[in-house]
Amino acid sequence: GWSIKDMHRLIMTSAAYRQASVASPAAIEADPNNELVSLMALRRIRAEELNDRMLSVASRLATSMFGRPDPVSVRSDGLVTPREVDGGWRRSIYVMHRRKEIPTVLETFDQPAMNPNCEQRATSTVAQQALYLLNDTRVRQLSESFASRVAAQADNPTDQVKLAIMLAYGRPARSDERQLGVEALAEFAQAWQGQLPAKKGVSAAQQALQTYCHTLLNSAEFLYVD
Repeated sequence: GWSIKDMHRLIMTSAAYRQASVASPAAIEADPNNELVSLMALRRIRAEELNDRMLSVASRLATSMFGRPDPVSVRSDGLVTPREVDGGWRRSIYVMHRRKEIPTVLETFDQPAMNPNCEQRATSTVAQQALYLLNDTRVRQLSESFASRVAAQADNPTDQVKLAIMLAYGRPARSDERQLGVEALAEFAQAWQGQLPAKKGVSAAQQALQTYCHTLLNSAEFLYVD
């Protein structure tokens, strides 16, 4: 009946849409290339989703809607970054797009170019994506905000690891993840001891938590829907 909602309901309640990503040995043998949609295929989140997700996890997502697009800045290193609004950044849909000034985070993670018509969005896996998440100043700034959010709600390493994983992945931390996370925080703190005061007023424990949160933002589970 030309109802978009009915169409969405039909798709989302179908057996194909509700498949899990873990398949049985029989399904893998019968459908090794997943041509029959026997399991949910691994999918990387889109560029806009990644940007908005990092902002949300770091509590830097400005929720104001509508109005004029948010301007961008071209940094000295050539990267294009949206400007802050109300102490944070708005969703990607509200960022100004110019043909020569596409936000780097969106361009790096395959947002379609503005010049040609785009019938289907491409998905790539290239070194620039990993290097951007590892080295970009804005991503590190969001990691610091993420760590500050965690530290404000949890005061010991175990609780910090549990909260960070819940915020980043949307699920409880497994026992092995809790143990590895606590061990990682201790190792990071020890490593930072010799480098402080790299940042005045920041302890080795705080710097370790920032490093751990930055690691979560770089992880495959943060980038992919499995």
